[in-house]
Amino acid sequence: MTFSYFLRKIITFGVFISALLILANGCSRAPQTGQPGGPAPVVVDIWHSLQGAEIDALQGQVQLIMEKQTEVLIKLKYVPEQNFAALSYQAEAGGEGPEIFIASREIIRQLYERGTLAKTAYIDPMAFPAALSAFQFGGEGYASPWLTDVPLLYFRTDTAIVPVNLEELFSKGGISIAVPNTATLSTWWSGQGGKLLNAGNPVLNDPFNIAFLNQLLTWRDALSFRIDPSALKAFVGGEIPFMIAGASQAKYLTQQNVPWGSMQLAELVGGQGQPLLGRTLGIGNSAIKTNEAMIPAIQIVEEALQTSEVEGAMQQAGPLLPANMEYYQRTEALKGVFPQANIALKKAWALEGNATEWKLIPIQDTAWSNALVSNVTPEDALATAQGEAIKALAAK
Repeated sequence: MTFSYFLRKIITFGVFISALLILANGCSRAPQTGQPGGPAPVVVDIWHSLQGAEIDALQGQVQLIMEKQTEVLIKLKYVPEQNFAALSYQAEAGGEGPEIFIASREIIRQLYERGTLAKTAYIDPMAFPAALSAFQFGGEGYASPWLTDVPLLYFRTDTAIVPVNLEELFSKGGISIAVPNTATLSTWWSGQGGKLLNAGNPVLNDPFNIAFLNQLLTWRDALSFRIDPSALKAFVGGEIPFMIAGASQAKYLTQQNVPWGSMQLAELVGGQGQPLLGRTLGIGNSAIKTNEAMIPAIQIVEEALQTSEVEGAMQQAGPLLPANMEYYQRTEALKGVFPQANIALKKAWALEGNATEWKLIPIQDTAWSNALVSNVTPEDALATAQGEAIKALAAK
């Protein structure tokens, strides 16, 4: 064997060893996100009960989020609202379920009571205070508000003269409402001294509550306060000049080419009173899926969903309004229903998710219905409600 033969063997062996070292070095290097061989994105599952165009809008916004935040992969699942709390609880009991829930205030409360929620990973600092309170329990946020609603007074600009107070309103044809409840009339009731609690005790038969209900009866008997489940249809058809409805109805009125305007209910009671928020959706995160490893990804998704851009896109698809105050500074929100809704939302009644008032409001609503529909006297209706309120709070 010649020297040249051994030299070729040595060179070949050296090349082989070098190749192995390069391969080993490549395999041991940490993979880079967004490059071939990089780490897989973190999967974040979201359960929701949105329907129709809102599902499409959410899917579109999620796609945009994933394009910007490549470290997360968001998967959406529709869960019927009537089964949402039960299915969520069952899933978590088995160690399953989503990282994030998008649900109504009522569902969020049920999830909290079943221990299904962790403290929210992200709270929108620009959320309306009342909307934020709706998802707080014991002063801690267990969800952050996303979309909401608030009642307003609508008037037809072709037939109505804008009133300056309640007396003027009810002397100009009065109003129609679909349901005579606290959610609809909270502003006028509270603006005239109405209350549910005094020093923590129920006072449903307070003199101011009786006086307010008597006033409603007087207006009803004068045919200027009408309870009509078809109030929206009558307003659209030009049969009535005024109605109380959620700000969310403005889009429908515009679609129907109705000449309409709106104002805050508080304007008719000297700026007093607080509206009660209507349907409100919040974003919360799972008790079992919110851990140290997942919190960064959950925060990324929750924060991205709660921007004014995303909430604005959802408003375009559905009726509810953004719960983010920043949205109302956008050009498209400086007209239509938004300026009035913005002011009303800022003034709304801030009640925590498990506030005592939520137990008392349905009892008051029944009393109002008994007086306005079943002709029970206000005194008797509210005295009965007071007894029921005492029992309800004693049972807690």
